[in-house]
Amino acid sequence: MELTCTNVRYLLTIYHLSRARLEVSSKDIACSLEVSRASVTSMMGVLTDKDLVAKERYGKVHLTGQGRQLAHLLAIRAQQAA
Repeated sequence: MELTCTNVRYLLTIYHLSRARLEVSSKDIACSLEVSRASVTSMMGVLTDKDLVAKERYGKVHLTGQGRQLAHLLAIRAQQAA
């Protein structure tokens, strides 16, 4: 699966936010990334199509099993590179 830098940025943000709570809101993501909620909504569609996140209409966002596993690996790689 190919991910853009932006896909990875959103995925890692959701991962880090979800470590504090299981589900996060689009508003939390938008505030964390300093982007509009419309941008978050658009990216959630992309990440949902890739089966990395699940989002209920007007609901919270959470990582799928595949999304959590990939985000965990990406977080480890980012930590090692730092």
